[in-house]
Amino acid sequence: MAKRKEFNLSEAIREHRKTNPKHTAKEAFEAIGKSAGQKINEGTFKSTFYKLAGQGKRRVVRRRKPGAAGVGNGAGIVAQALGFIRSAGGIEEARQILAELEAVKEL
Repeated sequence: MAKRKEFNLSEAIREHRKTNPKHTAKEAFEAIGKSAGQKINEGTFKSTFYKLAGQGKRRVVRRRKPGAAGVGNGAGIVAQALGFIRSAGGIEEARQILAELEAVKEL
């Protein structure tokens, strides 16, 4: 595609942002408006300015792998039960503790 010989707003904004990265949209509008030699619509300018300002920044969304432990998945409960059995010292000791807890619950 051939480039036009006329004023290119996006290119002007890119060049201005390279030299003045801290400028706001209003400051850039005033500076480019003076140097362009033609009237620029402020709404179009700001829209293009903010669209170009967001380029290069990707939003990273971290998603869980299918089957990973989460809400409603029994893998977390099993891991907790194993931890309980290990901390009790074995299955028989864990059964005794559960029987004691059930007796307390009935009182």
